[in-house]
Parts: sequence; C-alpha cells; structure tokens
Amino acid sequence: MTTEASPLPPWQQALLREAKIRSGLVLYGNTRDVFFDARSRDYVTLAEWVSRHLGHEPSSRFTLSAVWDQADGLRFGSSDQSGRWDAALRRRMGGGADQGTAYDVGAQEVPVRGGRRQGTTLPLRELLSAFRQVLLDASECPLLVVDWSHLLVTQPAHPGTEEREWMLSLGKALVGDAVQPLDSDRLKRGTGLLVLISASLGALPPSLYQGEPRIRLIDIPAPSRSERRDFFLRHADELHCARPRLPPGAEATTNRTSAAEPLSELTEQLATADLRQVLSLSRTTATPLPPDRLLNLYQLGDQRSPWEELSAEKLQGVEAELRRRVVGQDGAIRHLSTLIIRAWLGLAGLQHSARRSKPKGTLFFVGPTGVGKTELAKACAAFLFGDESACIRFDMSEYNHEHSDQRLVGAPPGYVGFEEGGQLTNAVSRRPFSVLLFDEVEKAHGRVLDKFLQVLEDGRLTDGRGETAWFSETVIIFTSNLGAANAPGPDEDFQTRERHFQDAVEKHFVQELKRPELLNRLGDNIVVFHPIQDEALRRGILERKLEPLREHLRERWSVELRLDAKVEARLVQNARMDHGGRGLLNAMERELVNPLSLFLFKRHHQLRKGRTVTVTCEGPSLEFDLED
Repeated sequence: MTTEASPLPPWQQALLREAKIRSGLVLYGNTRDVFFDARSRDYVTLAEWVSRHLGHEPSSRFTLSAVWDQADGLRFGSSDQSGRWDAALRRRMGGGADQGTAYDVGAQEVPVRGGRRQGTTLPLRELLSAFRQVLLDASECPLLVVDWSHLLVTQPAHPGTEEREWMLSLGKALVGDAVQPLDSDRLKRGTGLLVLISASLGALPPSLYQGEPRIRLIDIPAPSRSERRDFFLRHADELHCARPRLPPGAEATTNRTSAAEPLSELTEQLATADLRQVLSLSRTTATPLPPDRLLNLYQLGDQRSPWEELSAEKLQGVEAELRRRVVGQDGAIRHLSTLIIRAWLGLAGLQHSARRSKPKGTLFFVGPTGVGKTELAKACAAFLFGDESACIRFDMSEYNHEHSDQRLVGAPPGYVGFEEGGQLTNAVSRRPFSVLLFDEVEKAHGRVLDKFLQVLEDGRLTDGRGETAWFSETVIIFTSNLGAANAPGPDEDFQTRERHFQDAVEKHFVQELKRPELLNRLGDNIVVFHPIQDEALRRGILERKLEPLREHLRERWSVELRLDAKVEARLVQNARMDHGGRGLLNAMERELVNPLSLFLFKRHHQLRKGRTVTVTCEGPSLEFDLED
C-alpha cells in the first residue's frame, strides 16, 4: 500500500491540533462531503474521519469514541468501547440494575434508574447527560461526535424548551467537574471531547459557542486545487478522458497528468462527491471527452459549447455583424468584439486567476436612453448563440427592495417561494449559454448588487434550495442611464461626454452605494454610448425599424409598403433627438403606424397580392394610397 505524500489540508491539521486542548469542536461548511483516508485509502464521511483519526489511533488519548445522530442513535467503534461506556455509567450512577433507567448505547442497555429502553436510539438530552457522567469518570476520556447537528434546532435564534434543556446538558458537559485541579497529570491526560458536525453554522444557536473558550469553530472548505489534482491522479486508471488540446509545440504528456491538471482547474469549488460523479460520468460517454467538455456535461448538461463552435472566419466579421444591428456606437462595438474574441481564445479573466469559472466577459453600458444599449446586447446573443432570445433581460427596477435578492437566488428554507428557486439561478440553469442583461442596474437595491460580486468573482450562485448555477459560459451586461439627466450638450467633444458618464458611474458606486469593490470588478469595461445626432445615422436607424413593418405587410396581406423620401425625412425631423432611437420609434408609431392601421382597416377587403401602399407627404399629415 502506498503512502499519501501530500500533507494534510489546513483544516485537518487544525482539527487534530485543537482536539488535544479543547473540550468542544464545531465543524461546519462542507461537512456532507466524503473525505480521503490516506491509510485505508478509502473515502469516508466526516464523522467517520474524525472518529478514525481521533478515537481509533493507538496513540490517541481518548479511551473510547462514539458517533450519534437522530437516525441511527449511538454507535461505538467496538463492543469493547461500548462496554467501557456502560461501566463508566455504572460507576458514576452507583451501579446495579435495580437502581434505574437504561441509557441506550446501541446494541447494549445500561440499567441506571428504573425501567428499560429498547432499540438503538437515544434522545440527545439523555445522551449528553450520559456523556457528562462518562466525562466525570476518572478512568475514561471519551470522544463523542454528534452528526447532522444542524437538524437539531428548529429556530436557532429562539430555541424551544426541550432544545434549551439539551443545550444546558451540553454546556455542563463542556464545563466538566465543579473541582478541577490543574496538575501535570491532568494536563497530560486532557479532557474528553464533544464534536458537533453541522452543514451550516447558522443552524446552531449562537449561545452554544459565543463567548465559550472551550469550543473552537472549524470551517470545512471544498477541496483545494492540489487536493483535486491528487484525486484525479489517484484515480487516473478509472478516468476515461481524452487528452486536452495542446498548443502548437507543446509536449504531449501521459493521460494521467494531462487530464488531472485541467480537471483540477475546472472543478473549482466542487466537493469530493462531485469529483467522484465526474469520474463516473467519464465512464458513461461513448467516446472519451476532453476535460472542458466533460465538465460542461456535468455542470451544464451539455458537452457542446457554442463558444467552441464559433469559427475564426465568423469572428473576423463580428464587428460588421454587430454594426448591422446598432449604428453610431463604433466604440462600444469594438469593445464588445474584443471581449468576444478574447473569450473565444480562452483568455477571459486569466489576468485575475488561472481558473476558468468566471463569466466569459462583463460590460457596463452607460449612456442616454434609446442609443442602442439593449439592442447591442441582443445582437451579441444572436451572434454568439444564434438566437436573440438567448439574451435574458432582468428589469432591475423590480429589484429595488431590501429582500429583492431572494427573488434572484431564491427564498431560504421555510419561507414562501422556497420551492421555486431564484429567477436568476433558474434562468442560468435552464440556459447556461446566454447573455444576461441587467437593465437600469442603478435602480436595484444594494443587497442585490452584493450577489453580482459573487457572480463576477466566483462565477457561481447557490439558490435557497442548495442548487448551484454556473455563469462560466455567460456574458454579463449591465445597462444604466446614470449621468443622462445632466449630460453635456451636443456641442461638447467626445472625450468630455465620455468622461462625464464614467464619472457618474464612479460616483454612484463609490459615494452613493458605498460599494467601490463592484466598480473595481468592472475595471475598464464601462462602455459609454453617445447620443445619435447625425441625421444620416438616424435615417439608417429608421430604415432598419421600417423593415419589420414591410415584412409583416408582405406576409400577412401580400402588399408592399413604399415611403416617399420626404416621409422618412419628416419622421426623422419630428422624432425627439434626446430620446435617441426610441424617439424615432415613437414618431414612427405616432405619425405612420397609427394612421396606416386605420387606412388598411377601411380597405382590408381590397388588399391582395401585387398591390402597394404608398405614403407621401404633401401637407400637414401623411397621405396614403393603395396602388396596383
């Protein structure tokens, strides 16, 4: 049997160290995972790992160890330890089967004061009372592990009467005997140890551990990168994984190391239980998948990535494609095009971290209304994922209350709507390859923005149900009108307007929201959209907006629509310039679509293939005619 060369993780080192001096330990965090035991080379629960490494070592100071939970009751490592527990209770309680009740200790019964209890379960209050008696026995030094302790209290902030009773028993067990001499023998022998294992620290009453120097809190993290790498190296023979694509000139390595390294990167924040399932998944595919596709299949449910399906030829035309949808915003289009190319090359976020869990890119669009911010986000979704509906829009004015963050990530257990999950996490889980558009983000409550910090940093969110949504394949776009109300006039130069909007964003995050860290995450990705003042550009926008109207008349009524040049000029002239493209749409609806609707309704029986609706402008209003 080989020996595990890697040192113990820091939390395990802390646990072994603190167990020598504390009376109690609270283990919380990634406690429902499985953990590698280097000596037996198997994977065990946390309760089993603690019991093995603290209670079953030949050099252990503990004379007996036991594990308890509500389902299986009290369990010992051996019948000998169970007998020692029984004997200690008899000594403390005066011995004799005629003197009392039986403390249930698994397969055996220990009579202590009246009646007998059958089975293997033992209520926690009775267990802690018994543990205290064993602690006070001079010949024993017990270890007791209470597993699943996060399920013991219904309301941690307001424990009930029965819960306060066992909390009292626990506190007295930690305090120990009323008289405690401090001598070398006692220091060498130490005290017994009570270990509480909880999935969440918040599920335990704070009064259990606050201000209690005998208890140490230890956070159990997800496996580190080196632990994940060791896992895949350890199971390299069972892992069916294709070699990752290598850059030109790179030396090919064995499958053992070539797969372990990228998998350890891609599995950031995954538990060991996840890694085992990734290992199992690798053996179910018809052909071995490279590491990135294997993780896509595990996390997202699809091994294919639209990012990989983009070709270099298509990317060469990304700017031209975006300009067909949005006019007059060349700077924003260049910025977005660079982001797309960087993401396609796999370089997104590498300056911050080698792991690739962050979103593909993040942009903050700011500028006046109606200048193409939303349209560019939709164009990005259509280019990347072939469908404009891949742009998932969230109107952030709907998230302006303190608890609005629960709508995004889901209500906590026990609250209304818990079963439904969060709107954001659900959307990303359903459509992991998407553009997420957070419209008018300045209107959202500050607590909602805190969730964005986690998304931008970790690329993941866990909803109230415990389900994780991954953002590693998304593009995130925020839009805002900050600074539009007092924007510089049309006579100001380009740089002045750009600086004005950037300053408005900085002031909002730093001075008003007091969240400069979110501004830092955005970096240089604040993209300013400028007012569309050039008449030729405005006419170009109008032409694009007229095309859907022409297409509808052609498909529904088989007629063509022809506008006189003066009509287009009039629509552009009558549109509010400060409303940008939306002003053109309003003018088009008011002066063209509404009267056209009435004209067609009166003549709908005359509409047939080959006829043309002409629109002219000779007087104060538009004139319509139906020609053959």
